[in-house]
Amino acid sequence: MEEIEQGFTETVAILLGKKLTGIKQYEDWLFRHVKGRVQKKKSKISSQMVYLPSVDFYTLLGSNIVTLSESIKLGETEKLTLAEVESITLSNAPSSLSKIKTTTTEIIYSENFNTHESSNYGPTQHCYKITFTWFSKYMACGFWGRTSEHAYGYANIVDCAFCVKCYSSTKLMRCFEVNDSNNCTDCYFCHNCEDLKDCMFCFNTKAKRYAIGNVEVGKEAYLKIKKLIQAQIADELEKTKALRHDIYNIGKNAGSV
Repeated sequence: MEEIEQGFTETVAILLGKKLTGIKQYEDWLFRHVKGRVQKKKSKISSQMVYLPSVDFYTLLGSNIVTLSESIKLGETEKLTLAEVESITLSNAPSSLSKIKTTTTEIIYSENFNTHESSNYGPTQHCYKITFTWFSKYMACGFWGRTSEHAYGYANIVDCAFCVKCYSSTKLMRCFEVNDSNNCTDCYFCHNCEDLKDCMFCFNTKAKRYAIGNVEVGKEAYLKIKKLIQAQIADELEKTKALRHDIYNIGKNAGSV
């Protein structure tokens, strides 16, 4: 876990100007709004632990989860008889298929190194509790990432790097709490944006720099406010291991947050 911890610490330091250590302390916060989390169950036929994504296909199978090697053996031995096949109907299918209704979540592609407690991934390096993540490295507590690196608490991202709590976005660089956006750099708390650089609290806009609340304020004013916001975020995270505000509730009335 040393490289994973280091990657998290370095990424947070880049985004917030302060190092935070111990990624496991921040798991609940990182997984907030990440719907496809990692779950674990014991294999149906052994005591081995199997990691699975919390998506319907796997969770609805209940305890019928096995390891990859076990699934191959079961595929060779568990079969329906010809009479059972001929008698299958839609109404009796659940009971008729029960003895062969097993699956494995150990879908691991290509070469992987130092990836822990994860499911459906590859090739990856230095990853922790990821699902459906491909061609990526230094990723943790996320769902569906591709060709990305140094991303934590993510969901549905492509070609992103050094991001924390980002969702449904492509080509983000050094972003914090950004969603539904494309080609943005050094942005904080932005939604539905494109081609932004050095922006905070922007919504439904594009092609701006040094903007706060969709208004370009200039480099000097922006950096001054950014430093204050970074310090507030880092302080709250360090003290509580969580953050009250995120991109989904930042626009609500103060009394409802």
